[in-house]
Amino acid sequence: MTENNTEKSRWPVLLRALAMALAAVLVFSLIMPTVAGTLSSWNRQETADEEVQGEEAQTRSPAEGFELLADLAITEERYQDAAGYLERALELSEGLEADALSRLCLKTASVYVMCGNTDRAVQLLDRTLELNEASLEALLLKAQLALEAGDSRAAMEELERYVELAPEDLDTRLSLARLYESLNDYSAAMTEYELLYEKQSGDESHYLNALRCSFLAGNYEEALGKFDGYLERTGQDSDYYPVALFLRAACVMQLGRLDEAEEGFRQAMDFGYDEGACMEQVMLCSFDRGDYQQTADYAVELLETEARLNTPELVYQRLGASMMMLERYEEAVQYLDEAKELGLELTGNAYYRGVSLLALHRYDEAAADFGTSIEQGFLTQFCYYNRGVCYVQLLDYEKAALDMEMTLTSGQDPELIEAAREILLQIEEYNKSITEMP
Repeated sequence: MTENNTEKSRWPVLLRALAMALAAVLVFSLIMPTVAGTLSSWNRQETADEEVQGEEAQTRSPAEGFELLADLAITEERYQDAAGYLERALELSEGLEADALSRLCLKTASVYVMCGNTDRAVQLLDRTLELNEASLEALLLKAQLALEAGDSRAAMEELERYVELAPEDLDTRLSLARLYESLNDYSAAMTEYELLYEKQSGDESHYLNALRCSFLAGNYEEALGKFDGYLERTGQDSDYYPVALFLRAACVMQLGRLDEAEEGFRQAMDFGYDEGACMEQVMLCSFDRGDYQQTADYAVELLETEARLNTPELVYQRLGASMMMLERYEEAVQYLDEAKELGLELTGNAYYRGVSLLALHRYDEAAADFGTSIEQGFLTQFCYYNRGVCYVQLLDYEKAALDMEMTLTSGQDPELIEAAREILLQIEEYNKSITEMP
């Protein structure tokens, strides 16, 4: 989430029910680039001092000797050599106190991170935490390695342990909040943002983040009331005023008050919120109202401008769906293909394309699209019926009959059920006439 006005474009807003998405970005402060600096700080400067080569060197244990060699290798960024020396130090570490052994394990793990050997690094970090469960450095490094491996839940667990031990580390708590968001645990994220706001009451971004997460958790009425309260008490010159206007409009949209939502998005745009983001939502309001010509006009305007689009695939899909509803089927297929080529298979895309292809008499392609839509669980009863119609046109009456049977049991639309029964009756009569032919 944003901390200042220059980063407003990173505010994530995810509206699932209306397929209104502004990508939620996990912003996690990388730990790995600091490992080299940490290693350098651990290096004992006496290794470069010739005086240490004298009397003290004679009393140094073998383990300390190998660690000294590792320190020198780290200074020269020879991390593979350092790892070998530290492994020998660990082999000779019998008798070390737990704190010292924990430090040695953590140091060796950090070297393996620099070598790219994350498996061995994780093993040593686990050993570090066995010896010292309050090792904050080990918890942070394990969290980072988990994120690098794509295991967000494991990273979350490590960060939860960390903030319990270091509750005043607000940067890491902020990272945890964002990690909760990436896992769609908006209630937990809201709690973290509320704690951050308590600690930093002057930072309104934490307060708005908490409200946004309340909204994302589906608490639309509650969030709407709080957004209204925030807008009443904050000045219109605040950096966060347009953001609050935008999020309030999103709440209203989720509550089905589409005209009010559209007005809210336009107001947010007037106060400086991202034009592309606002107009995308205005377009979606128009589509949900059933004003398909207006939707098409908005979408074409958006695509012709240089405004940054948060979800261009959604703009193309709604434009294609609107063209389908306006019976401009060739254009519908064109725009729906554009949506698909952007890399996301949006739910509904295959259905809209299938209907358009059916109207264009491209039955094989249409049947395939209806099959995809059935797999997605989108308007399955309509998909079975329409695919059955495709098979009738392709003279594949066996498949047509199977889909009409599925039409009878996959939904409650009375018109579809009646039409499917009529087609089944005709197929039955046709099959009977074939068997009765001499």
